[in-house]
Amino acid sequence: MITSIKPSTLTELLEQTPLHSNILLCVSGSIAAYKALELASMLKKLGAQVAVVMSQSAQKFITPLSFEAITHNKVLYEHSEEWSTMDTSVQKLDSSSSKANCPQSCNHIAYAKWADLCILAPATASSIAKLAHGIADNLLTQTLLATNAPILCAPAMNTAMLESKQTQANLAILTAMGIQIIEPKSGLLACNTQGAGALADIDELIFALLKASKIDQFWLDREVYITGGGASAMLDPVRAITNHSSGLQASALAIALYTLGARVKLISSSFPTPLPRTIEVEQVRSNDDYKQALLRHNKQRKKAHSKQRAILFMAAALADFAPKSKATSKIKKSKTTQLHITLEPTQDILASLDSSDFVKVGFKAEDSLEVGLSNARTMLLPRENGGKDCEIVCLNTLDSTPFGTSYNAFTLLNRQSLQDSSTHALPHSTKLALSYEIASFIKASLESI
Repeated sequence: MITSIKPSTLTELLEQTPLHSNILLCVSGSIAAYKALELASMLKKLGAQVAVVMSQSAQKFITPLSFEAITHNKVLYEHSEEWSTMDTSVQKLDSSSSKANCPQSCNHIAYAKWADLCILAPATASSIAKLAHGIADNLLTQTLLATNAPILCAPAMNTAMLESKQTQANLAILTAMGIQIIEPKSGLLACNTQGAGALADIDELIFALLKASKIDQFWLDREVYITGGGASAMLDPVRAITNHSSGLQASALAIALYTLGARVKLISSSFPTPLPRTIEVEQVRSNDDYKQALLRHNKQRKKAHSKQRAILFMAAALADFAPKSKATSKIKKSKTTQLHITLEPTQDILASLDSSDFVKVGFKAEDSLEVGLSNARTMLLPRENGGKDCEIVCLNTLDSTPFGTSYNAFTLLNRQSLQDSSTHALPHSTKLALSYEIASFIKASLESI
């Protein structure tokens, strides 16, 4: 297991994939309350409408004015609640939302009805206990009890408080109620204690909100394997033949499928973007590394008696050729005037995998669309007919999608394309936006079988 490399921000990654939701941010009295400002700011950048409810204790750490400057909505707290203009109706302002941009009245009933999603962040031991047992003695818990919107809870507290039997029992009650718990991380806490209890990273909170807003029953709990990056074929212990694949598209697919509800395993040579920490990642290098990882995960899936085929997104750029022999030590420039390398074709891993185990989604990069379409259709054919037994193929052309960029364009094909030459074009867009389109195409294709 490895951690992700983060050369780009999550805001850049989610460009053109807005979060069109009314999000109610409930802030309780933890020192981590200052991080809720960053969360509110990022949600606004992603296109969400944000309103804030603060407990009295939270105001000891941060002022309501700070949130109002970011959200442009009035913060609901003890001294701001009013009922003189009570109007809990909603207005249809645009096609992306059925609710008004801001609550129509500054009280807990109006805020509760306005919300599409609620997130309690940070959530103290006290606020968790009150929510679990329906204690409505402050505006924060009153609002959460009054809403029908999904609730997410991000605990932040001292390690001993988090691990206490009472807090663990209360978290179990919330989970049983359908409230999603965003696990805190471990680290040095404000109380100078080393351990679990720190508020989850802002990226993790955003991923959780995305998942809550986008989850799809078709993808829920489906086993998904994604390969990404570029394979390397070693010349000697320090040199390799490889390619320019950045792994960006694979990471975007992993995020999209995760937020749709799938159980995602990402097998790649590189991890260039932030990823939800519950995505299982494995770093590999050679063609054989990719194949062995896929076979191992599939064996584990079968051992768990899973009857549903895993969906494999073969987005990695594997090596088509490899050196016939590899030097056992570094080839010295001073001792070599000319280097002659004999290459031999490698095994086609995608074709070798059994289609009874995998729904194969192939990816193909070609110089031109005309040649690419012919080769993509060949990938849809059964292995005995010279194909790879893919059910979906995602084709792109190198002239319009240079390596390493945040954008791409695809032409999608399925088994129907063999009968009537039909294709589905995805125009130039961000790789994450395209990943959702690919997921939608796969869903429609598999449901029609």
